Amino acid sequence: MGPERPSRAADELLSYYSYDRDLPLDPALIKAGEAEHYSAYRVYYTSAGGARVPALLAVPKVGEPPYPCVVFLHGYGGRKEDAIPLAGLAAPLGYAIFSIDAAYHGERRVPGRQLYSPDLEDSRRAIIQTVVDMRRGVDLLESLGYIDGGRIGYAGGSMGGILGAIFIGVEPRVKAAVIVVGGGNMALMIRESEHPAIPPIRERIAREGISWEELERLLAPVEPLNFIWRFSPRPVQFHCGRYDRIVPAEAQRQLVERAGEPKEVYWYESGHDVPLDQVVPRALRFFERHLKGGALA
Repeated sequence: MGPERPSRAADELLSYYSYDRDLPLDPALIKAGEAEHYSAYRVYYTSAGGARVPALLAVPKVGEPPYPCVVFLHGYGGRKEDAIPLAGLAAPLGYAIFSIDAAYHGERRVPGRQLYSPDLEDSRRAIIQTVVDMRRGVDLLESLGYIDGGRIGYAGGSMGGILGAIFIGVEPRVKAAVIVVGGGNMALMIRESEHPAIPPIRERIAREGISWEELERLLAPVEPLNFIWRFSPRPVQFHCGRYDRIVPAEAQRQLVERAGEPKEVYWYESGHDVPLDQVVPRALRFFERHLKGGALA
């Protein structure tokens, strides 16, 4: 059994990411500091299941509000503050940046718990929660008068690319997305990834005699290939490492292939650490075209 194709079963997968839009956000925005080109705020809001989500919002000092905003998700083991370098580059161009801590990351760390876990059911729950948390983040952004809710983008790399491929597929308010070393086919990634969190997962699968077909069924609700195609006809840009063994290059290729048009695809002669000096300018030019309708030199 492979990842779900567009079908009634695929439509049913969307129900995992539904939530009550009328649930109060109870937001708190706390001034955290000033940089040359933006003001930073610590943000807290309520998501599904009563989760209190910590986030970071960088609001540019240039241009006129309401500002386009890029939602960012960090990689595995990262935190919301990983968006600060991006804010330093995007804010001078007039972009706000919004970044959350994924489940079990940053301020949401829980001793002994991790998002890539041998407890596959808990991993699935944490992935779904994180994606819904980002959707609730878009609800929050829409409530802020200085953010343009009609110009929301997404950027994420590694885990942020994997979960981001789900998020953009289930969230219709994202207008353009950049996925960096994100992959599809979760079973393939578990089977082949050299990420240090993955061997204990393989050991549990072998110990309990879980077949790859059973694994695919369990992970279908968090399989990026089951969602990325939904983003079309909105534009997506991919950045891939030809020799990546953390998010295997074949998993990246499958995600790119499943995505609809329009899409831009860049393959680098690198492993997991793609050259950001090339990735970031390309991403900013992409957002300039698709969130502002302009162009950068």
